[in-house]
Amino acid sequence: MTRAIGDSVLDVIGSTPMVRLARLTRDLGRDVYIKLELLNPGGSHKVRIALNMVLEAEREGLLTRGSGQTIIEPTGGNTGTGLAMAAAVLGYRLVLVVPDNYSPTKQAMLRAYGAEVLLADHRLGGNAHGERAMELLFENPDWVLLNQQANPANPQIHDRATALEIYRDFGGEVPDAMVAGVGTGGHLTGVGRTLRAFREDLRITAVVPRDCSLLKNRFVIHHLQGLAVGLVPAVLQVELIDDEIEVDHDDAVAMMARLMRTEGLAVGLSSAANVVAALECARRLPAGSKILTFAYDSAHDYLNVFAGEDA
Repeated sequence: MTRAIGDSVLDVIGSTPMVRLARLTRDLGRDVYIKLELLNPGGSHKVRIALNMVLEAEREGLLTRGSGQTIIEPTGGNTGTGLAMAAAVLGYRLVLVVPDNYSPTKQAMLRAYGAEVLLADHRLGGNAHGERAMELLFENPDWVLLNQQANPANPQIHDRATALEIYRDFGGEVPDAMVAGVGTGGHLTGVGRTLRAFREDLRITAVVPRDCSLLKNRFVIHHLQGLAVGLVPAVLQVELIDDEIEVDHDDAVAMMARLMRTEGLAVGLSSAANVVAALECARRLPAGSKILTFAYDSAHDYLNVFAGEDA
């Protein structure tokens, strides 16, 4: 596909490719497809929502481009990278509140983009960084909180971009099932509700860490970064979810290596968890079924897991 030359990296977000995991599913009798969101600028799907939240805040008059205003957001993951990119290009100061157990490599990358990174104690709960961000906002009322977990601009961009890319790439059809991780809930909600509008019987499966459940509002501390954030996010339409599949950390790590060696794909930990769940989903469906899942990010931020370290 020919792409126009952008004026900045923000202009070339989206239109990520999709591949069939042909070698991994050779004897399965079902097709599993993976949309390579890791090929977005910034290396994940989160750059989509980060930019859209900033643009919507500008449209609403909350932010003025080039003003140096401070944006604050509780995130140690890929949304932080997307916001850091947007802030660098559009002229904002960015403060990110990050759980202290998040990848040191990611923390270093965020600082390299120019973001100020403040750490929150993850032992205080899955939303400790969110609580700390609210304290800082109270102390600095002129800062702007984008609040990805409740911001409608989060699922909105997946409605009007990501889902339509999938529909186009499937030739105007929708697969039998969609398997997606749930962090803020925007990705599953936006893609899921738009694809289900095209196909009412689309089966949507949520990927959660072992012993966690969105449907039962049950969370435990885990090492699958980006999955199960310790609450049911406001933007998540829980009613879209037909079922959940729990994935062990060790199984996700093993799948990272397996994908590298069979498909040549170096995906991140939550992305590998998606594939583990997609294969399980495929086994539950009739032969010939098509299952869609997503590669959210790259293995490069998680290479330490191969050495037996925490992610």
